[in-house]
Amino acid sequence: MSYKINYFTFKGLGEPVRFMLAYGNVEFVDNRIEWEDWNNLKPTMPLGQMPVLEADGEVFHHCIPICRYLGNKFNLAGQNALENYKIDCAAETVNEFRGKIAMWYYFDKQVKDEKYEKLVNEVIPFYLEKLEQKAKENDGHLALRNITWADVYAIAVMEYCNVLMGSDLIANYPSLKKVYEKVMASEGVKKYLATRPEDRIPSF
Repeated sequence: MSYKINYFTFKGLGEPVRFMLAYGNVEFVDNRIEWEDWNNLKPTMPLGQMPVLEADGEVFHHCIPICRYLGNKFNLAGQNALENYKIDCAAETVNEFRGKIAMWYYFDKQVKDEKYEKLVNEVIPFYLEKLEQKAKENDGHLALRNITWADVYAIAVMEYCNVLMGSDLIANYPSLKKVYEKVMASEGVKKYLATRPEDRIPSF
């Protein structure tokens, strides 16, 4: 079985897929595409977007569906419809959280300055408090009382959000820190992080 993840030279929406492959402890090609090469490659990608995963003779696109697929491959999915709903709900909540931060980050400086206080004092705490409560209820997991692909997805997303905000967003959320520690304890994730290249985020 071969896996190839196509994404840019920074974490973004590619990092959850990289984390999933690492957590699954499988070898994969981490194809990091330079921003200046993207216009030429864009027409070759489904819907002109990344991340794109090549695996099992198929081409997969969109971050959350890819992570869900890998979750099923690596026994990180639920056992029934209700459990899978809870996993999906956790992942979508984290994705909403990411979207709020990413939207702010890519505004011009004047708009960023205007929206910063609300983001830091209202939006980020709102989502983190909800996620903290779920993690507390589930003994250091976001959806079930065992690790699922939503936990792996969430921690990869948090890593990206930390870069955008320039701080450790979950430092004061002990149950979310437990989720972080469980994911980071994976031998596959440790191996990936030991050789992960530094982010190179282009200036847009």
